[in-house]
Amino acid sequence: MPVIILKNDLSRFLRLFFNMCVVMLIIGCSSAEPVLMEDKYDSAIKHMDKEDYSLAIPLFKELIEENPGTRFAAYAYLKVADAYLLSGESRNFTEAETNYRIFLNYNSYSHLVPYVLSRLIELNYKRNTSLIFGDSYAFTRDSEHFKKIINEYQRFYFLYPDSLYLKDAGEYLGKSVDALAEHESRIGQWYYHQSLFTAAISRFRYILNNYPNYLKRETVVEMLIDAYRKNQQPELANELQSIFNLSKTASGT
Repeated sequence: MPVIILKNDLSRFLRLFFNMCVVMLIIGCSSAEPVLMEDKYDSAIKHMDKEDYSLAIPLFKELIEENPGTRFAAYAYLKVADAYLLSGESRNFTEAETNYRIFLNYNSYSHLVPYVLSRLIELNYKRNTSLIFGDSYAFTRDSEHFKKIINEYQRFYFLYPDSLYLKDAGEYLGKSVDALAEHESRIGQWYYHQSLFTAAISRFRYILNNYPNYLKRETVVEMLIDAYRKNQQPELANELQSIFNLSKTASGT
């Protein structure tokens, strides 16, 4: 009988010990997993800091796939988008926009929403620029894209008028307005040189009425005056010339 009791006690002890091991293993795994996530995230951020975007992106994507619904996955979407944008490769911009919008979809109340909106404005401007020709390449592109940026900025300003990121977005707003004005100017000049003076006049007048801060306004006025003369409209040419001369005298130029 004492031997049987001993065996029963030993059996209960082994079962208890086994159960404790399982519990400890589960606890150990659950505590190790976040550490693994944090290590992978930190490693990806280090690659970002070194501008090694091709190395950072796969790590962020692994975090998204392995940890759906976690804060690491949410921030990984954001950082993947940043990496694609900062790479400067226009072929990556669609991926960047997709990931920014996924972040917004799942984190619509995040304090980082203004940051993402400013990045989207920057991204949409850079779609129309070139690594080789820079901003000047934008002047030959579809002007509708710049109108979209202006609308996005207005929405951003309406939602977050005190955002620290508004200044950065404002720079791209200014560039977009300049690009629209320059786009119209180049079309007007093309009409002018093709002796299509009525069409050129229409473009030049549109610029003067809609882009008061355009840096090349004087050139536009001079070409408009000349287009009036060549279009057999001397009265309008003389009237505009008088106004132009008075404005130059008033400004001391």
